[in-house]
Formats: sequence, C-alpha cells, structure tokens
Amino acid sequence: MASSGRDALYTTMEKALADRAAVIGSFDGVHKGHAALINALLKEAKARDLQTIAVTFDPPPSLYFNPHFNFLLTTKEEKEELLLAAGIAQVRFLGFSGVVDKEPERFVSDELLTMNIRLLTVGQGFRFGRKRAGDVEVLRSAGQEHGFDVRVIAKEEFEGEPISATRIRELLLLGHIRRANALLGYEYRLKGEAAKGLGRAGALLDTPTVNLKPDDTHKLVPPDGIYAVRFGTGRRPGICYIGSSPTFGDSTHKIEAHLLEGSPEEETKPIIHFVERLRPDRKFSSLAALKEQVKEDVAQARRVLSQR
Repeated sequence: MASSGRDALYTTMEKALADRAAVIGSFDGVHKGHAALINALLKEAKARDLQTIAVTFDPPPSLYFNPHFNFLLTTKEEKEELLLAAGIAQVRFLGFSGVVDKEPERFVSDELLTMNIRLLTVGQGFRFGRKRAGDVEVLRSAGQEHGFDVRVIAKEEFEGEPISATRIRELLLLGHIRRANALLGYEYRLKGEAAKGLGRAGALLDTPTVNLKPDDTHKLVPPDGIYAVRFGTGRRPGICYIGSSPTFGDSTHKIEAHLLEGSPEEETKPIIHFVERLRPDRKFSSLAALKEQVKEDVAQARRVLSQR
C-alpha cells in the first residue's frame, strides 16, 4: 500500500476510534439557542482534546410525526452546512424511524456508546426514546455507568423569552423577518432551482428575474408579500415577490426574485436571503396603480438593504 494510502487509512481509523464530545438534538434552524449548546461543547472539547460531533435525526421528528409538515427552517443539507460552519467536526444523522421506539437505555447503548462519547451536551428539557421517556437524569445515570459526562445548557433567551424553532416559525409566518433573523443569527433563506416564469414581472420591474422552486417542499415559505432580499452567494440586492398575482388573476403560487444589481447567470444555484418584509400582497385596481407601487417597493428595498 502506498504511503499516502496508509496515511489516509490511519487517519480514518483514528477518527473512528477517537474519544468524542457530542451535542444531540433536532437542530432545526441551527439558531442562536443551538449556538449556545455548540459553543459550550466546543470550549470543553478543546480543553479535553475531544473530537466534536453533532447527533441529529433524519427525518426530523416534526416531519416524521406529520408527513405534511411544511414549516422546516432548514433542509438536511443546510443543517449539516450550518453545524459544520459553527465549528462541529462531524455531523451524524440517525434514521429517526429506527430510534423513535427504542427504550432510552437501548438508545444509549446502540447509538451513543458506539460513538466513543466522553462528553454529551444537551439542552434543558431534552427528551428521547420511546414515548419520550428518556431525560437528562437517564443520561446522567448512563454516563456514570459508562464513563461519559453530561452537560445541560439552559435555554438561550431573546427579549425575555426562550429561543426556539417554534418561536422562529411563528415570527416568519407573521412576516416578522428581522426578528426571526435576530433569533436565527443569520438571514433566513430559500434555496432551489430556477423555474420558468411568465416573464411579466421582470418586464414590469425592468430587472433580471429568477423564479425559484424550493429544493424541499417541507421548508417554510414566508407569507405572501413583497420582501427586501439578497440574492445568491454574492448576496446582491433584490426584491422578492411571493404570491399569486391577484391583480392579474393568476392561480399559480410563485416565488420571484428580482435583482436590483447583477445577473442571475452569475449564480450556480439560486438562493434568496430574506432581510425584511415590505408589505403584504394585494390586488390593485389597475396596472398603472401596480406600477406606481412597484416603484415605491424598489425604493424602499434599496433603503432597507443599504442600512444593513
């Protein structure tokens, strides 16, 4: 075996055998509350020279129990990307259908102990296993028996209330984008593929337009309206329309991003970063009235984006 091949094999074996510090949870949104867990884990893992791993579930529990749940804050790809960006070395997705009915002690032995975990960090109120029978005390008891420490991190708060995925979903669905972003720690985004549109909106605004078809139909789409956004990895300024064009009597629901600078061809994959909701969607009495409102929307979007 070539030297480089042996080195790669040894590196893989070392990683597999390494003692680990783990954080476990659903992590939908990978928001500021999760960041508190992750930062606590990273600090102690560094002091104890432990490899870090995030343990989460696929599908997320909310989607497993309700297959029609369309309010996820992150896709599987986004979740892994955000966890790695936060400093976690490895992300492990457990098939939720395979663990949901396991007794808590069996979950610990089958899943956690096989990862060589020496430190486990969880959020306050964490539950797991069959009928959610497992809790922090079960984990602490297992830790004493099997040689891992358990750290419980209090919930992070914003404006006097705990940060949670549920709270962020509610804010997004109400159109409170700025406040939702404050809890996320980043701008909420939709990724997808460019879809064919009617070409009417681009002509109306005289801007390059991208019609977005989201990657995951289970991901939350903000309510109908007009939004100040940033587009693509270049985060170029734009305005986004979500709705069914009631002025024109359309029946098709659409997500249209209008670039105020640059060209959509410069991006390999459309990404819309939501900054602020400017107004709800509505029907106009005439095309002239719509055009006048569009001018105001563009001006307002430019003001919002120039301030952030």
